[in-house]
Parts: sequence; structure tokens; C-alpha cells
Amino acid sequence: MRKIGALLVALGLAACGVSEAVGAAVAAAETSFKDIPKRHWARSQIERAVSLGYVNGYPDGTFNAAASVTRAEFVKMMADALRLPHSQGGTPWYQGYVSAAFEFGILEETDSTDYNRPIKRVEIMRIIARALATEPSYGEYLESFQVLKKGDMPFEDRQEFQNRDVPFIALVYGSGIVNGFPDRTMQINRTATRAETVVMMESFLEVRAADPLLRDRLRQFKSDELNKWTQIDPILEEVK
Repeated sequence: MRKIGALLVALGLAACGVSEAVGAAVAAAETSFKDIPKRHWARSQIERAVSLGYVNGYPDGTFNAAASVTRAEFVKMMADALRLPHSQGGTPWYQGYVSAAFEFGILEETDSTDYNRPIKRVEIMRIIARALATEPSYGEYLESFQVLKKGDMPFEDRQEFQNRDVPFIALVYGSGIVNGFPDRTMQINRTATRAETVVMMESFLEVRAADPLLRDRLRQFKSDELNKWTQIDPILEEVK
């Protein structure tokens, strides 16, 4: 594993403390879905997401956790979670949400314009990273990760990455929002289920809402670590 990979692992471990600290202070509202058993791996996150109002179940009382999520549906989830102002109605139905996402900076012209197809994990990571980077402290992280290439990443399937996505993947991994799979892969090109999407969204919201003091500690950790890795690239020295 490259030294930058070790840095990302360390950042991920540091961020776990942020997520746990925030999660301990958040109680999920009890929401019952007949297809979500009490021991479902994403039950608590699904319940909280529904209580926050950015995702809903179906009229028949199911949540359909294994179903895929379209790009339009995810943009709506993010817009609603962030309370982005948007126009109502219109054709297609998601146009107001897409326009709001562009205005907020979480969608860009280089992104796919096919909003009706299932969203890939990497597309979720890209949007979440941009949303997180609207917070200045995390924006600094994203800027510092611009020097990374796919070969720097500590994942077995890193050759599937596109270099333009590496900074986004690094940010969501380093902040603890996405941890990857037990086989050390990220499976970025796999489509995400409703359950997976909600879990990533809940992790994002927890990290984004973290106590500023915790973010400051994470920033200080980054500064200390980059002092050790300045031989990676002189550009890193400029972003501390």
C-alpha cells in the first residue's frame, strides 16, 4: 500500500470517532415497514431517513430496501435532506431538484444527464463529496486530494476508478462515510440499493453535522500527517 493509502486509512479511522460521537446523540424515530425486520442491517438508518422526510416507503407498507435508486431519485433525496429550495412541478418531475442541485454545486455539466437510470455507487460518492465540500473544512480535504491518482488508493479494484473521481472517493472514504467491502473493494460501478443509499446518506448527514471542534481535530490530524508525507508531492504542502 502506498504511503498516501496509509494516510487515507488513518483519516478514515479518525473520522470513525466523529461519526460515533454524532450518532450517539441522534435517536431514530420508530417507523415500521413490514419488509424490514428488526435485525435488518440498515433498519435504524432507514427509520431515521424516513423520520427526516427525505425518503419514504410505499403505500403498501413496504420500503423495498433491495430496489435500485435512479439518479433522479437520489438527487431528490439529497435536495430534500439539505432543504435546498426548488421549484415545484414541471416536466420532467425532477427538473426542479436537478436545477437546485446544479445551483448548490453538487451536480456539474460533466455528469450524466440520464436521470432515469439506476445510480452507480461512484455517482453517489461524487455528489456526497461535493455536498460535504461545501463545508470549508471538508472543502480543504477535497482540494488536497486533487493530487491523488487511482494507483494511490488502498482498494483492490482501484484500476476500475477514473482519476477524476479519486478525490471524491478519497473524501468519502477518509471521512468515514463509505468504508468499502470486506474484500477491500469499493465496487464503484455497481448500482446502489435503496438501503445502501440511505446508509450512505445518513453517514454523510452525521459527518456534516459533526461538532466543529471534532472537525478541527480532524483538520489538525491532517496537518500533522501531511508533515510526514510531504515527499509525496510538494503541492500537498500548500494545502495544509
